[in-house]
Amino acid sequence: MTDVIDLHVHTAPDTFPRLGDDLAIARACAAAGMAGMAVKCHYEGTAARAHLVNQQVPGFTMFGGITLNYPVGGINPAAVHSCLAIGGRVVWMPSGHAHYHSEVTGTLGGWGNSFMQLYNPPDATGLTVLDGDGRLTDAAREVVRLVAAADALLATSHLSPHEILAVLDDAADVGTRVLVNHVMYMPQCDLDFIAEIVRRGGYVEICSVLVSGFWDKLRLDDVQAVIDRVGAGRVVLASDGGGIQTPMPHESLRVLADNLLHRGVPESELRRMLVDNPRHLLGLSGRQSTPQSKEDA
Repeated sequence: MTDVIDLHVHTAPDTFPRLGDDLAIARACAAAGMAGMAVKCHYEGTAARAHLVNQQVPGFTMFGGITLNYPVGGINPAAVHSCLAIGGRVVWMPSGHAHYHSEVTGTLGGWGNSFMQLYNPPDATGLTVLDGDGRLTDAAREVVRLVAAADALLATSHLSPHEILAVLDDAADVGTRVLVNHVMYMPQCDLDFIAEIVRRGGYVEICSVLVSGFWDKLRLDDVQAVIDRVGAGRVVLASDGGGIQTPMPHESLRVLADNLLHRGVPESELRRMLVDNPRHLLGLSGRQSTPQSKEDA
């Protein structure tokens, strides 16, 4: 796990039960040799929290950001601007409050269990980045541009496949880096769609907590198929960890990496997906040429 950066971690304080708070999980990941983690909260920004953690865990960086659910005003450029201005590095589109989330799970703000439920404003129908004509809203376009100006990362969170393609096309016009989160879960998609994400300039995230276990959304064969199809240069391995149903983020991610290693994925490719690609997406390596994917070859 040396130098690994996990781009998808959940910590307390939270309205959902978590394995530990920012500091406890940061210290555990640092002790495992990791270089950093990006913390996603479904109801508030985490950039200020990251500032405090980074004063207390030497050699490790917590990257903060904001998730554009109802508690921060939805697709709210003002909230994005403020988060990025104080050092936020990741902007996640809506998660549990995305309209697509409600279509997939059958409930707005919920994950189908008793311990994960966001508060829904009265008459809420779910958030989307598209207008009535299927185009990005002005607010969504402004968010894409704010992220580009800050050299930060835009993550699609729980957007629908159609929304994701619209975001990717707009992002390509202004140079915004985009990570499509937990592919094959949300969005529900196949390998052809994943290849299309990469063709349009995006990166795809595979989350270790989804591989069997409590969530049981993916198999190792699925993970391998994604890597084989688009290449390690466009894949990020992250945990989506911190929930009480799964191991600590660093351990969940380590087990996935070890399983892939024993399946024949070269260590150099694992390092690409765990270290190099996260660094690039966070802007830590500076602007660089876009890595070639298998779809481009």
